[in-house]
Amino acid sequence: MTLLTVDDLVVEHRTPGRPAVRAVAGAGLTVSSGEVVGLVGESGCGKSTLARAVCGLVPATSGNITFQGGPVRPLGLRRRHRSLLGIQMVFQDPYSSLNPRRKIGAQIADGLAVAGDTTTTPADLLERVGLPRGFEGRHPHEFSGGQRQRIAIARALAARPALLIGDEPISALDASAQAKVATLMRELAVSSGAGLLFISHDLSVVRIIADRIAVMYLGKIVETGPTAEVWANPRHPYTKALLGAIPAADGAGHLPAELAGDVPDPADPPGGCRFHPRCPVAMDVCRAKEPDFTPVACWLHEPA
Repeated sequence: MTLLTVDDLVVEHRTPGRPAVRAVAGAGLTVSSGEVVGLVGESGCGKSTLARAVCGLVPATSGNITFQGGPVRPLGLRRRHRSLLGIQMVFQDPYSSLNPRRKIGAQIADGLAVAGDTTTTPADLLERVGLPRGFEGRHPHEFSGGQRQRIAIARALAARPALLIGDEPISALDASAQAKVATLMRELAVSSGAGLLFISHDLSVVRIIADRIAVMYLGKIVETGPTAEVWANPRHPYTKALLGAIPAADGAGHLPAELAGDVPDPADPPGGCRFHPRCPVAMDVCRAKEPDFTPVACWLHEPA
């Protein structure tokens, strides 16, 4: 069952006296129950803005976001509608997302109250994420970064989400904890039947946990497909460049390929295909017209 549908989503940031920044420029994706979708791309491509729009933290300029058949509306001054409490996010910085003044057991209990769960305890959830049961009486500053992120996951799971979103949830962790936390999020989401939208710029981790990959560049999804297929046969030049930039321990001393240029200013994107200024195989049509087809938005793979 499809949990989340993002259709032609546009999100603009406006500052008086400056041109609008179109952080998301017509993106679309889906997430189903029990499925892990990895959303990848360079920093500044719009991944986090898309996630925040799905959670209602930023308003959509246009397009549609549908969760379990109903529209996702931006948060206002009133309490979020109960139909949207099934969307929970784990943020990038686990320390800033936890209240430093409250014990972690009390913060996890807030989610259990939202879900109406009177049988599960905060200690039960701490145990599920690999932490001792006696930790519920401590404050966030008493934990390491990896432990705090596990606490944040436990708090999100307490609300019994149908859709869990990880917004760069491992980028603030040391290398030894990254794969463990990512794998934990997958196991907990899939075992509960929830969908997981996992956002990261680390493709090597996404490869381990995602069923499908969506590649984002300058506000648009440029390629989607099953993880194994995209990894074995990347079709969009940007996807090939991302995979080519991953270091490989092959013993031969080969250095990863460097993607030329920088991500353009989203307030002034290039015409035609947004990737063409950095693309090694750009054609005249790439400079003149934007490819708007799926699953690969590239003129080299135009559908027949």
